[in-house]
Amino acid sequence: MSENKNPALRTDVTVPPQKESGLKRRNIRKWVLRITLGFAILSPLVFIVGAIGAKLGLWGWQFGLGTLTRQVGPKVLMASLALGLISLLLAYFVRPRKGFFIGAVAVILPVLGFAHLKSVQSTAQKLPAIHDITTDTQDVPKFGALILAERAEVEGVNTVDYIGKMAATRDAEGNRGQKLVSVLQTKAYPDIRSIVIGDDKEVAFGKAKAVAEQMGWDVKVSDLSEGRIEATDTTFWYGFKDDVIIRLRDSEGGGTLIDVRSVSRVGRSDLGKNADRIRKFLEKMKAGD
Repeated sequence: MSENKNPALRTDVTVPPQKESGLKRRNIRKWVLRITLGFAILSPLVFIVGAIGAKLGLWGWQFGLGTLTRQVGPKVLMASLALGLISLLLAYFVRPRKGFFIGAVAVILPVLGFAHLKSVQSTAQKLPAIHDITTDTQDVPKFGALILAERAEVEGVNTVDYIGKMAATRDAEGNRGQKLVSVLQTKAYPDIRSIVIGDDKEVAFGKAKAVAEQMGWDVKVSDLSEGRIEATDTTFWYGFKDDVIIRLRDSEGGGTLIDVRSVSRVGRSDLGKNADRIRKFLEKMKAGD
């Protein structure tokens, strides 16, 4: 029998070492890109799931913010960043060159994530660790029974006793101490003060309630005779609930004196949220005067 010389039918053909090595590199790149894509998707997802899960009551805010956001989140970002850089190297050095998009996304998302975390950290360092803000630090607006009852049901709820309330501080050298919340607030938010508008109390009361509802607050108490409006504002992320009281009194010089207080139910530092809420409310009231 004559020897089969047809190359197409030969079974003893071996793959050249160079081609076999290239095939292995491409397989490695393929799996690295798959893992990188998974972490690129997971990097923003872990923060979103942590926040939305806490808001929906699937777990407590301590787990959503403390565990998923502050502990797990940065680790996932770091893994995505490392894998993204490796993917970019493989995309460049392994031919045919491919996978740049996945590598770039896996790098960009963690960079943006770390930039946001750094911004939050910077804000926390600049502002005092307080969560109870009022326009009147001497004669503080006081919540009624309804809001107090709701707060009493919250585990680890912050106290609403403002007078004499202390907050932890740390100076530039890292030394720890305590100061009155009223002192810290006045220094950090000097613009948060009582305002007087020209409307009489009844008209001002209607405007105040309308503004509160316009801002998305859940108005729970509306008592014209006492000049008191109480509401709760729920944050989009994590579903944090902050209670707000608006106090309206006749001003000695005419018009209506308006004071506002905003208190977080949980958490040590509000990162300026309560002051910002009061500021926006007062601006809207002055704009409608």
